[in-house]
Amino acid sequence: MYLIKKTMEINLEQQKLISSPLRIKIIYLLAKRAMTAKQVAEELGKSAGSIHYHIQQLYKGEILEIEETKENRGIIEKYYRSKATQFNLKEVNGQDKGSSSSMGISISLTDDEVKEFQDDLYELMVKYMEKSVKGAIKRNSYEISCSFKLLNSEEED
Repeated sequence: MYLIKKTMEINLEQQKLISSPLRIKIIYLLAKRAMTAKQVAEELGKSAGSIHYHIQQLYKGEILEIEETKENRGIIEKYYRSKATQFNLKEVNGQDKGSSSSMGISISLTDDEVKEFQDDLYELMVKYMEKSVKGAIKRNSYEISCSFKLLNSEEED
């Protein structure tokens, strides 16, 4: 299923909440469909307790919302949904970022997938570089950068 791009402005505390590779996976699963913590745990092959903890942190940080509740054998099941799939930091060091924007994601890739991603990104940058030299259209100049930083294993989350 293709994810609909929903953008949310976040603060530094929320940025810290979503900086975990495991939490990013949770956010994207819950963008596809509303699920309970138990369903997310099953999908990710993780313990229900661990996933419940991370979902609660994301919910308290207003990254997730409860879409619906259902009663199942006397137990109230909460179905969570991500509020967004893309997050923009509102301020850095108390200053509004103005005309600059950034985006990022934490994903788990093999070494071969990283290489493929970098090749695809290079082709995309070249595509837009070629557009930038055509015609006399008024254009704004942007600095675009991308970095690949190896994170700690999500098993430690």
